[in-house]
This record gives sequence, C-alpha cells and structure tokens, in this order.
Amino acid sequence: MDSRYLEQAEEQSPHLEKVKFQGEFGETVAQITDQQGWTRLGIEEEHLSYARFRDLHEKFEGELSPRKKLVERLRAVKEPEEMECLRKSASLLDQAFQHLLSWLKPGVSEKEISLELEYYLRKQGAQGPTFRYIVASGERGAMPHGVASSKKLQSGEVVTIDFGVYYRGYASDMTRNFSLGEPDARLREVYHLVHRAQQAALEGIKAGITCREADALARRVIEEAGYGEYFGHGLGHGVGLEPHELPTLSFRSEEQLEPGAVATVEPGIYIPSLGGVRIEDMVLIKEDGVELITHSPKDLIIL
Repeated sequence: MDSRYLEQAEEQSPHLEKVKFQGEFGETVAQITDQQGWTRLGIEEEHLSYARFRDLHEKFEGELSPRKKLVERLRAVKEPEEMECLRKSASLLDQAFQHLLSWLKPGVSEKEISLELEYYLRKQGAQGPTFRYIVASGERGAMPHGVASSKKLQSGEVVTIDFGVYYRGYASDMTRNFSLGEPDARLREVYHLVHRAQQAALEGIKAGITCREADALARRVIEEAGYGEYFGHGLGHGVGLEPHELPTLSFRSEEQLEPGAVATVEPGIYIPSLGGVRIEDMVLIKEDGVELITHSPKDLIIL
C-alpha cells in the first residue's frame, strides 16, 4: 500500500506483511518477486483492472497466472465469530422494520422511508447501509432494483422494501412488503405465491445440494403457477463482508452448498404496469436444512 494506508493496514491486518510503495505498483511487485525468486504470480482476474494488469505485464518478467474467487471461496463458510456479527446485523433489520411499521403515515414518500430506515439503524449501532435502499411502491414494484424515489405512497399500493446494514464489518440483507389499504387482487395472489415459493426453498435447502437445485425449489412453484417469466433473477446470494458474495443460488451454478455458509433466499415476481413482490431472508446453511437469521413477519401486512 502507499503511505496513506500504513496505520490502517497495521490495525486491520496485523498478521500480514506490509509493503509500502512510492513509485509504480508494477515496479514494486517486480522487485519483491525478484528478491523472492518467484517466476509465476497469481492474479485475481475478476478484480484486477486492465491498466494494472498491463503495468504488471510490463514490469514482471515471469508468468501472470489468472485465478478466480480464491478469497471468496474461503470466505463462504463463516467462523463462529463471524456468525455473531451476522446475527447482530440481521437483528438490526428486524428492529428497523418494526419501527418503520409504527412510523409510517399517509403521504410519506419512498425517499423518506429510506432516510428513516438509515437514520434509525445508525442510531442502533449500524455502521451504514450496504447499498442504496430499494423502496418501490405501486407500479414501481415491478423494478427489482427500484431505489427510493420522491414518489408518495398511495392507498392500495404494495410496497417492497429491500435494505441492509454493516455491523462490525458484516453485512445483512432483507426484503419485506406491505400494503396501504386493500391491495389489488392479483398482487395479493402473487404475494401468497412468492411466500409459498420461498417456504418451499427454505424447507428444501441443505448442505450438499447444488445452487441450481436450491434455485429450482422456488422456481418450480412459480413456474407451475404460470408466472415463470416474471421471476428473472436467481434465488439468492451469499452474505458476509459484502452483501453479495459466494455462494450464488442460481440456475446457472452447479456449486455445492457447504454447511456454515450464509445466503439469502429471495424469490420474486415482477409484473410490468402492475407491481411486484419479493420476500427475502438470510439463512445459515446446515447439514439438515437451514436456520433463519432474519425473523420479521412475512404475512401480507395491510396498514
């Protein structure tokens, strides 16, 4: 690292050797490898910029060997101390959701909801949000990543809220829905279908099955009900030091789930010009099933 991060590196990574560079990054790496007699250098191909790769390629005379997800695979299975932080991070979301339900009032905007959630969570000890909070009401609910806008909530709309925080460096992630008054009959049907799909996944996920098989547990329920085209993303993702990490619960992944991994389970249905529903929980994957880490109620809440 350069001189700006020396003290921070000593505090955060006391077990690693620190190397300060003042000139070019590639030159410093080349000097180290030359001193050690190394002729091959592993690089993280998904994180290294082209400019830095070119710098290394010009300065390092040996072989640059691309590797993928070396650190992420180690991080997928959580240590007991990590689980303590993840549980606390998730519990803050449960507290915030209960606070929000008591705080909501007619005429509030999506942005005001987002700000209230962040303000409350910081007061409870959160370090900050993990991403821009999704607050999508009415037709905007058809956007899976519909970040909070200035739109005011209207009677009869289903509202989707997806939020998370960092606590002692560890992330959390949860999605819940509520309706201001009686919702559209089709959205009520969709809500119960998504709930049923998530429950099927929660009952079937366990260590040893593949991510594709986990995804299929919920996708099958939604497809059999005729809504398969409206479920366009994977079932979930790992959570740890980042809100999105391994494992990836997707129809594209044949990776096996390991005991001790933490992931989200979040099926969703999004119908243009109508709205959408997503229900998301964090779970700890075990040999014989999963343990819920988020505990907010999942019945359709009508305010």
